[in-house]
Amino acid sequence: MLFRSLINETNRLITQCGDSFAAMQFREGLQKGWFEMLLARNDYRSWCSDSSIPMHRSVIAKWINALVILICPICPHWSENIWSKIGNEGLAVKASWPSADAEDKLLTRQSKFLRDSLKKFRGISGKAKKGWSSASIVVTNSYPEWKVNVLKFMQEQYSDGSGFPTTFMKDMKKWSGENVTDKRMIKESMQFASFVRNEANEVGRVALDLELPFDQYAILEVSLTYLKSQLNLPDMDILDLDTVEDIPERVAGQVSPGRPHLWIR
Repeated sequence: MLFRSLINETNRLITQCGDSFAAMQFREGLQKGWFEMLLARNDYRSWCSDSSIPMHRSVIAKWINALVILICPICPHWSENIWSKIGNEGLAVKASWPSADAEDKLLTRQSKFLRDSLKKFRGISGKAKKGWSSASIVVTNSYPEWKVNVLKFMQEQYSDGSGFPTTFMKDMKKWSGENVTDKRMIKESMQFASFVRNEANEVGRVALDLELPFDQYAILEVSLTYLKSQLNLPDMDILDLDTVEDIPERVAGQVSPGRPHLWIR
């Protein structure tokens, strides 16, 4: 999956960097055309190294050629140096802007899922008490009823053209006060809505689906060796909350579709 992810990220960043430069937003262009390009490469390189899978030559070639041209308006001398070293003729400054296919937003969401999950797991593993004996990633494909209700309200508020209205969080607070019977859950509802809103701003309406459009278990399973290495956890498995019965409530409450939890015990 990760080599397709790097291609997709490269396509996305080519487009966004070009749009930023066209609008004279050079700081944003630098963010997209350099820093985010390097982060995408780093994720792919780490995944391949930890999984003992060689990096795909043509994928890296597309990435490096794009990077050199994207950064050329900011660092022309560096770009010209690298441009000749990777075997290209002529000048980078005269090269055409890299071609880019349309972004696959589902693949973007899958990549973000793995990246965000690893970030969350790092925080949990860093706080783990000494003497633990096992670690599991707990996943689920179903939302509790209160989250389903929040998502349904958010679907009504979302516009494919403009996203959520500027008054969304205010409207969400009013809706929660009228529809959340357990007042202690109002804060949870607001936090969940804020998280989903941010994701919808990135990937669109699919963030509001009641069921995930991808197999989170499969993504974690194929990346398990990578995750073990990144977290320095030699023994770790994946548990499905919907089929395993002895998972404590304190752990189960931390799990929702697209938001797995690392259970260290």
